[in-house]
Amino acid sequence: MNRLLVAALSLSLLVAPCAARRMSTVDPDVPPGAQLVGQWTPTSAQMGGKDFPVAGFNGATLAMTERTYAFGNDRGSYTITYTGTPARMDIHGEQGPNAGKTIPALYLLSGNALTVSYQLGPGVRPKDFDSPAGSQILVVHYQRTR
Repeated sequence: MNRLLVAALSLSLLVAPCAARRMSTVDPDVPPGAQLVGQWTPTSAQMGGKDFPVAGFNGATLAMTERTYAFGNDRGSYTITYTGTPARMDIHGEQGPNAGKTIPALYLLSGNALTVSYQLGPGVRPKDFDSPAGSQILVVHYQRTR
C-alpha cells in the first residue's frame, strides 16, 4: 500500500510541472521582449476611472520589436524591469508626444491578449490594472493581429 502511494506521489510530482508548463500562456524559454513582438490592436481602454473610446486612438496600432515600440506618431524604446506577474516595463519616448518622457507601466501577456497599465501622470508605477477616478493611469487591452 505504501509503495503504491509513493509511486503515485512521485508520478504526480513529475507530471505537475509538465502540465503547468503546457497551461502557461507565455513561454519561459523565450526572452520577455521577444514575447511582445508583433502588431497589437487596442480593443478597450480606461482612463481616470472611465471608459476611454478606442476610436480616440485614431486607428493606431501598437507595433513592438524586442526593444522598440511605435503607436501612431509616438515612437521609442522600452525596458522590461521585472518579469514576474504582473511584469513591469519602462517606456522611453523618443519621437512624438512622449519624446523625452519615461512612462512606468505594468503589463500582462496571455496568449494573444496584452493588457498594459501606463502611468501617464507624475505618479508612481501602477500597482494593478485599475484606473482610479481622477488618476492619469491609462489601461489598454490589446489583441495581437500579427
